[in-house]
Amino acid sequence: MNNLIRQFRLMKHYFIASALVFALAVVLGAGFSDQFHGFIESQLKGLEQITKSIAGKEHPQWSLFWLIFLNNAIKSVVIIALGAAFGILPLFFLIVNGLILGYVGTISTQKESLWFFLKAIIPHGIIEIPAIIFACAFGLRLGVLMLKLVTSVISPERSVKYKEELRGFAKAIVPVILILVISLTAAALIESTFTFWLVNH
Repeated sequence: MNNLIRQFRLMKHYFIASALVFALAVVLGAGFSDQFHGFIESQLKGLEQITKSIAGKEHPQWSLFWLIFLNNAIKSVVIIALGAAFGILPLFFLIVNGLILGYVGTISTQKESLWFFLKAIIPHGIIEIPAIIFACAFGLRLGVLMLKLVTSVISPERSVKYKEELRGFAKAIVPVILILVISLTAAALIESTFTFWLVNH
């Protein structure tokens, strides 16, 4: 528990940085939707096809729950692991998701209304978005630790220090994943039930 608390304290700047990157991407996606149209639409096409296939099932809400949960949970865990590549992929994941949210927000507001967009995002988004930022922040920190480790090969003292930091980080991963799974389960339940109901009424 002490190690987990320590890791969370060390994560402060990574949480802030991840949130800022995501927020900036949302602003860019919303403000420059025309410029990002092609890229974002290509990202959304696959999701649209899956959603259509779910709509025809006997219990679409449960199918939607499992789709959302597995998609987000797997991606969150993978994005932490892929952070080992010097944090590049978590950063990319933050930017892409932020761009998509900003873009979808603009398009939804234009086609429907701001209220429609908010009720489609806020109920589950208040859990899901922080969880994604949380996962990416851990991925970024892993990337920074790996970078430190690589650059410390010429200094045995630093190498020992960074290896110890990496061990502490690794010990915290299981509780972190548990937190993510619980959060994303709650978000998926809300999105597949309450949000689903809201956008259809």
